[in-house]
Amino acid sequence: MNLVDRVAPVVPVARQPDVARDIASVIASMPSSMGNNMFVRQSIIRRITATHDHVVDGLAAWVTVLFDLANLQQDRDRAMDLKTGIPDEALDRLAQALSKSRNGCILAVPHIGSLELFAAHLKDRGFDVGFVYSIGNKPTPTEQWIYRGRSATRATPIAFARRNTGAEISRVLQNNGVVFMVVDVYPSAKYAGITVKTHDADFRYPPGPARYARAGTLVLPAFASRRDAEGFSMNILDPIDYRAAMPVRDAASDFTQRVAVSVDGFTAELPTAYWLWHPIPNDPYLAIAQRQRPDLLSATVLGDDEAVALAVEEAGLKWTLSGIADHLRRDAPLHSSPALAESLV
Repeated sequence: MNLVDRVAPVVPVARQPDVARDIASVIASMPSSMGNNMFVRQSIIRRITATHDHVVDGLAAWVTVLFDLANLQQDRDRAMDLKTGIPDEALDRLAQALSKSRNGCILAVPHIGSLELFAAHLKDRGFDVGFVYSIGNKPTPTEQWIYRGRSATRATPIAFARRNTGAEISRVLQNNGVVFMVVDVYPSAKYAGITVKTHDADFRYPPGPARYARAGTLVLPAFASRRDAEGFSMNILDPIDYRAAMPVRDAASDFTQRVAVSVDGFTAELPTAYWLWHPIPNDPYLAIAQRQRPDLLSATVLGDDEAVALAVEEAGLKWTLSGIADHLRRDAPLHSSPALAESLV
């Protein structure tokens, strides 16, 4: 995060995904919990054994998200000045859903692509937008930095699992607004959530979308692509019907399973954009590895996260701002940076 925060202002937005891959390559070159988690998750979503490049892809997607957060809080106009694609029918679909819904709309999204940019672009297109996010009760400096980037979307941040979480969500929805909910895992160790079948295993999804759907809020699956040198794209699908004639518990399960099917489709289509690596309560990916793919766990090596952090910082120190400027003047591929290569030996 510190390295990205320093270099983001001097690296053109279009070149940042290349820099993100350089940083990801440093991380992936040494054993770490971050790399191990990404290896297991990329293996499961791809239904193969992930390669080193697959791990770098996932880590680079996360570092690119960090660049987006840095850009938003440092210079929002610069962050938003890139090519974006969203079909007209997707915007029409959302507008029509808002006109029909009793109480705003929820966009159910996975941990894929540039979600903050997605929210910011909808906000700039005139939608009232909120998003639910996880943060500790005593936020760390990293969490505070991420929060500042998310706040720069100008959407309403809504902290998960707080006394006022429901009230904040309701406030946006009652204003005929749109609330982003990341649904592909449930970040609660306290509550069970709703069990769905995805990736050929049991996953826990949050109960919120089904609960709001029961009350008349329309829920639409949505996703963003990974940002590259050209920009990124977004899409919003049709609302998922809530079958109110079913018993409440069965209706919630049926509804959430159909959300999961959409999300599984996004993930299968865009594995390089999947960036979730951090620990999850009752981690379903770990459960799959333990029960079905023990080979994945035997392939991981106990890592030293502090050593990896120091290696990234050392690479950043060697990769001076003048060095970045030299690369940009020569228009050289940033992944050929000799300073970064030197940091790996």
